[in-house]
Amino acid sequence: MIVRPLRLQDAAAFRAFIERLSPASRYERFQCALSELSPGLLRQLLVADPRSHVALGAFNGAELVGEARYVRGEETQLADFAIAVDEAWRRCGVAHELMEQLLVRARRDGLLRLEGDVLASNEAMLAFAAQSGFRASPHPEDQRLMRVTREIRPELRPGYAFSRSAETPRYSIFAHLG
Repeated sequence: MIVRPLRLQDAAAFRAFIERLSPASRYERFQCALSELSPGLLRQLLVADPRSHVALGAFNGAELVGEARYVRGEETQLADFAIAVDEAWRRCGVAHELMEQLLVRARRDGLLRLEGDVLASNEAMLAFAAQSGFRASPHPEDQRLMRVTREIRPELRPGYAFSRSAETPRYSIFAHLG
């Protein structure tokens, strides 16, 4: 399995992936009844602006078996995420790998929090979110939903490099200790 960014060239694989999802899984992913993807929605899901939208696909050869994404909101350090996995590939680690890759990119992009709206009846997703470090709380506007939230620790940057020059106060303090 390979996880990589989704591209417009993946349209056929993405369409086939969505069609393989059961109606219940499509409803859980999009939170509406969806029988097929319109060309506009397909394009929106595959042409991501890397400054605000990360879209990843898990591929088994040419077959798309899972997708995950986040989209930044108006607050640039917060993003909404979504994830879906082909029923035949569930419990195989696909969702965990997608989430790990999503978190790596979120840290790199300076996000401090991911959140998602999950149907309260979607027990599998709520369990996965909890296992992945998300906290669930009732949605403030919709009783059908739970909001899952995870704080993201910023990516650690290399430490500050101190000058060894005798002109710096730090060097002169340690030079007198020996």
